[in-house]
Amino acid sequence: MHSLPVSLRPLEPAELEAFIHLTVRGYAEERAEAVDARAEDAARNARAQVEALLPQGLATPDHHLFAVLEGDVAVGHLWIAVTSVDGFRSVFLYDIHLREDARGRGIGRRVMALAEEAARGLGARDLELHVFASNTRALRFYEALGFRITSVSMRKTIG
Repeated sequence: MHSLPVSLRPLEPAELEAFIHLTVRGYAEERAEAVDARAEDAARNARAQVEALLPQGLATPDHHLFAVLEGDVAVGHLWIAVTSVDGFRSVFLYDIHLREDARGRGIGRRVMALAEEAARGLGARDLELHVFASNTRALRFYEALGFRITSVSMRKTIG
């Protein structure tokens, strides 16, 4: 099977609402499972976080939202943001999403290479991200790409 080139292009205004919907849904589903929260509470929390992070939508400073293209077809999205909280520039990967039919074919690896390239282009020293502990597939994927665990959040249900 011939594989098509994978690239990134800036997200277009007409794509923003679908991007927000997918980002909120994905984060809410994983968080609800991770902390045993009600789906509607996790969804409300996720939407509030995304809206707080992107108050100006696509024009929010230091946030870069991309469509992932396979050939000329959009098959997902990538959201990264520049931070300098540790005294150097770092890029935080907020969300990567691929359509179901784009998974398991190496596109995710290619997108991560493009994310690293974009981060370097933004002057970043590091690329960082968050993964819920229950997402073992993602943990293995990122570890295979050279990411290392830098912190662990823990929770105990006490009531």
